[in-house]
Amino acid sequence: MHRDGRTARGTDTGADRQGAADEAAAAKAHVRLLAEVVAAEKTGIARAGRIAALADLLWIAQAFLLALAIGGLAAEDMEAQAGASAQTVLAVPAVAASLITLIAILRLLLSLLASRMTAAAAERVKTDLRDRLLRGLAGAAPSAALPGAGAVAAAIADQVEAIGPYVRRFLPLRPRLTLVPLGILLAAFIANWMVAVILLVAGPLIPLFMALIGMRAKAAADGQHGELARMSAFLLDRLRGLDTLRLIGALERTDKAVAEAGDRFRVATMKVLKIAFLSSTVLELFSALGIAFVAVYVGFSLLGQVSGGTWGTPMDLFTGLFVLLLAPEFFSPLRAFAAAYHDKANAEAAANVLLELPLASSEAPVAPVTAAQPLPKTSPALTFRDLTLAPGGRAVISRLNLDLPAGQRLLVAGPSGAGKSTLIDALTGLRPVDGGAILIDGLDLAALDLSLWRSRLAFLSQEPRLFFGSVRSNLARAQRDASEAEMWAALELAGARALVEQMPMGLATRLGEDGFGLSVGEARRIALARAALRRDPLMLIADEPTAGLDDETAAVVIAGLERLSAGRTSVIASHDPNVLAMRALRLDITQPQRETEGVA
Repeated sequence: MHRDGRTARGTDTGADRQGAADEAAAAKAHVRLLAEVVAAEKTGIARAGRIAALADLLWIAQAFLLALAIGGLAAEDMEAQAGASAQTVLAVPAVAASLITLIAILRLLLSLLASRMTAAAAERVKTDLRDRLLRGLAGAAPSAALPGAGAVAAAIADQVEAIGPYVRRFLPLRPRLTLVPLGILLAAFIANWMVAVILLVAGPLIPLFMALIGMRAKAAADGQHGELARMSAFLLDRLRGLDTLRLIGALERTDKAVAEAGDRFRVATMKVLKIAFLSSTVLELFSALGIAFVAVYVGFSLLGQVSGGTWGTPMDLFTGLFVLLLAPEFFSPLRAFAAAYHDKANAEAAANVLLELPLASSEAPVAPVTAAQPLPKTSPALTFRDLTLAPGGRAVISRLNLDLPAGQRLLVAGPSGAGKSTLIDALTGLRPVDGGAILIDGLDLAALDLSLWRSRLAFLSQEPRLFFGSVRSNLARAQRDASEAEMWAALELAGARALVEQMPMGLATRLGEDGFGLSVGEARRIALARAALRRDPLMLIADEPTAGLDDETAAVVIAGLERLSAGRTSVIASHDPNVLAMRALRLDITQPQRETEGVA
């Protein structure tokens, strides 16, 4: 009993650890995404950062010349500096001014070059990311869970745009954060070790407090991006249904809801700005304190009140000016880091939003080197051989074996999430199989021309898409050259002829986007008629054709499916008992699966 108890607790602990590991991995997913999208530009960004760091380090030479020239002007005569001939020449104001101007021009050119390199890299990253998003969305299976159109549009426009400042301003700072403070610290140490100690103590306080503020900044940025996505989806949804809202007298309530959405976004934006101003205040406070301590130390040293920190000789005007000029530039990369840290927080918040969308591979698809196999001439036999489907790494169908003779129906039954829609996606070639094969008349589906294969399917999805335009133009999407007689025949088969005849302009009646103006059942019947209009389809595929329909409408759709699938290889996925009552071979998908055979 004691042993069993210990085993149970050990199992629970292991599960807890696994859950914690999964949560940690999910929390770092946005970091991995950012690293992936900038991987191709990483070398160029690092090179630009080193160029910018070199431009900053040249300030040491400028400060040296400037301090030397001012020290020379302040000296009673030039002979006071006769101990070093090189310094004597450089202390001449005209020579020093010329060299300072040349170095300033060089610094400007290096900074412009680095800026142009990072701006170009940011544009390439955004272009590649948008391309991958669009390819991922275009290749997404019909059953894929995607955010609303407004959220997708906001992601492609605004969230991708938020990656640009991260690439352009934050990533190039890494070389500057390491090279510039170390270079200035070394120069200050050579001139006066006490100044180097002051800078060394004051410098790390800025990243410490910025990290604390940054945690809050990331949460605020996440909230702002979430509100933007929700507001975009909300506005698009209300714009699409504006006519309906006007008809039912809900415009006033909609105005209030839009105002509330805008107010939530305003509050989220102000939170981000509040934290940005706070971080700027913290940064300026500590950098000002560091510079002030250096200035006080230099002042008392020149007055003879402090003698420590020098290398044996009292501090002179040249050394004091030199270290005073170096101190602000020591904090310059840290100030840039603080300003760009919000770009990092915004980019991570945007990456969290982008994780909800399908992202295609960064490599362009490679055209197959072998010619595709020709399609069957007639409705084919369908075979599953050790078929395994594992979306997201979780096997919903494992080693499925089934033979469906040509011209027969297959009913796929199972609860939601069992894998019915995943199987439909694999049959249409919209997702690859994870094991085994789907055979069409003995030919591997993957070896066929999938675009041509889909053009020969009569397909009815759970949520059929109807487009803005006439009933005629929606039907013609299945068969461009279909005659009016063929359209009426297809509507008759789908049980939708009477519906269209009652419309004000018959086939010329205009429908709204997504079938606006039709009920779910009416849209489903129009979609079934569109599938029936396809001439000699090789196969009929239907995914939950009666979902959300009342019994009377569902009976009409089922009758249309029976007529359309007669003598044609058909795969119908449903958990509706009325659909499953059709005479057909039946496949019950259960979980977990090992070896499954279709049963009549």
